[in-house]
This record gives sequence, structure tokens and C-alpha cells, in this order.
Amino acid sequence: MIPTYVFVHPSGSNSRVWTPMQREMAFRGHRTLAVDLPGRGTGFTSAYQTQDLAAFAAEPSPIADVTGPQWVGHVADAVRRVREHGPVILVGHSLGGLTITGVANEIPDLLDRVVYIAAQCPVTMAGADYVNEPEWASSALFPATARITMTDPAERGYIRLNWRTTDPAVFDALHHALGAEATPNGFAATLNGFEPDEVWWQTNPTFDIRVDKATWGRVPHSFIRLTGDKSMPPAAQERYIREADELTPDNLFDVHYASGGHGTFLTKPAEVAGILSGFSQ
Repeated sequence: MIPTYVFVHPSGSNSRVWTPMQREMAFRGHRTLAVDLPGRGTGFTSAYQTQDLAAFAAEPSPIADVTGPQWVGHVADAVRRVREHGPVILVGHSLGGLTITGVANEIPDLLDRVVYIAAQCPVTMAGADYVNEPEWASSALFPATARITMTDPAERGYIRLNWRTTDPAVFDALHHALGAEATPNGFAATLNGFEPDEVWWQTNPTFDIRVDKATWGRVPHSFIRLTGDKSMPPAAQERYIREADELTPDNLFDVHYASGGHGTFLTKPAEVAGILSGFSQ
């Protein structure tokens, strides 16, 4: 039977970020579904669109009360539906790794494979704790996004970023962190699809989602390492792989490598699509 690839988006985005990948996969004869996590895909407010920053900063957030179990349950429900029509390969990128980990913990028998594309895969500690470890020290992501943070997450309970910054230096910092290989215009198009709000997963215990040896450990799992990643450094990617392999030595990560930065493959999908295609054979 033909498998369905279910894609889970990274932080600050929505299902539309996968459109170039889905197009490339369709050219290769594959069936795909990209999922919006709860609170995503709701569009942008007029204040964000017009850059009325005072109004934008004061607006309520559609994701303020979203929890980790809601992420997991939403994607698990999508998997259950498409599983009626054939095998399922679940794919997550970056922060999307938390969700696919939780889904593999919950419904391992409905997944034929789970694939991490430079994605979080917590094993020994909460995902938020990994970003404070030495392997993450060289990440360019957090210094760049700090410059577009609009509100105090501790006060509001969520993170709000102004991806449409008019500061050329900040644009360049984001470009460097997320995929310098993209042209400036191509990267601008990517940013225009990003959503400003993100859950404050670093302090919310419901997002402490770690691999479960008894369930996740039964699912074949692959990791696509992005060798030029400046947001999730290669050392951080390697640590997730190493710790998972130590937990499940009889079911090791199947590791692949792709060139480019953290988000390059989302606009230049051919290389990663070629790897993903191999999982259906």
C-alpha cells in the first residue's frame, strides 16, 4: 500500500511551510499531509500586517493556553485517520520533534517510521534543558530571535516575535541563523509565512516530552542531520542520536545527512525529499 507522509511543522510556522516539500514529494509520486498544530494556521492580524507594533504587542494570543498533550493528541488523531488508508511515516522538523516523539510514544503501532529532520528528540532531560547544554552554545537562533521579541514571555505566557522586522541587520541575523543558502528574497518569502506567536515551551512542564523506550523504542526511526545548521548545531543533533541509541541499542537511529542550514531544505527540498522517498521503498 502507498504510505502517507505526515509532516509536523517547526516553531513559529504552520503547515504551509511544507508546501515546497509536498510539491517535490508529489513529483516523486508520494502522498503527503501537513498538519497545523493547535492554534496555528489562523492567519495574521491587521496590526501585524501593518506593523502597528503597539497594537500588535497588546493583542491576545491564539496559542496562550495550548499544551503539549494537545499537540500530541491533534497529530495522533490525524495519523489515525490516514492510517486507515495505508502505512504512515511521521516527519518532524526542529521543535516539531517534540510532537512526533509524543505521538510515537502514544501510538507506536500505527507508525511505520518516525523521521527527525534536525528535530528535537529529548531522551534524558526536558527539551528546554538541552538548549542550555554546551552542544547548543553556538546556536545563532536565540540571539537572532531575541532581537525581534515583542513581549515578556514570563508575563504573557507565550513568545511573540516580529518576523517582519524592518531592521536590515536583524533580517541578516535571522537569514544567517535559519538558512543563509537561500537568496534574500527567497528567505523573505519564508519569513512572510511565519506566525508571530509560539508557546512558551521552555517553562511549561506539559512540553517535557521524552522518548519512551517501551513504545517509541519499537518504532523504526531516522534522523536527517543538516550539516550546515546554525540554529541546531550538528553537535546538538548528534547528542539526540547518541542518547536515543544508548536507550534503544536494539533499534538504532538510521542516520542520513543533508547539506544546508536549518531551514534551507524547506525552500530547496530536492535533497531531503530524495532521502524521505527512500523510506517508502
